[in-house]
Amino acid sequence: MFATVRFGANCQQMVNLLCCVQTLTGHLKRKCQCRPEDCIDLLNEKGTLMNLSKVENPASEYASKYLQGRKCYILIRVVREENSESTCYESLLDDLEKHYPGLAGLGHSTDQLQKLSAKTKRTDQRKRGSLQRAQSHTSIQNGNRTNSQSKRNLELKKNPNEEQTHY
Repeated sequence: MFATVRFGANCQQMVNLLCCVQTLTGHLKRKCQCRPEDCIDLLNEKGTLMNLSKVENPASEYASKYLQGRKCYILIRVVREENSESTCYESLLDDLEKHYPGLAGLGHSTDQLQKLSAKTKRTDQRKRGSLQRAQSHTSIQNGNRTNSQSKRNLELKKNPNEEQTHY
């Protein structure tokens, strides 16, 4: 049972789903040149998050439990802010809007990925049961996210050789 994962400059990797989630994500990190400590996940072509990053026991659960064979997935990076409980998602497929107009957005993270971030925040807030504290926290997070994205963009401009190149 195989699936295709897209990332980088229109690169794709065929992956075997009959392995544990930990093995699959480790393999994808090496292929897309992510750091080992990076947290990654997959989106299907409709923009649904597969939640591999939230699997409770990734060393023993098979990827085939979460992913379908013969489907195409988009590799994303899960960014959890250190001093907050917010989660942002960054596409690791260059020109996502070109390849998937339905997921189109502007900038580093698409509208669809931003909606995923907002949905994750709301779910986490419900679990905590403190909506008032979370609502004031969200306005602060929006400013922090802009600053984080600006810092990442500046880092890329300073070090253009650090951009991912895949053949």
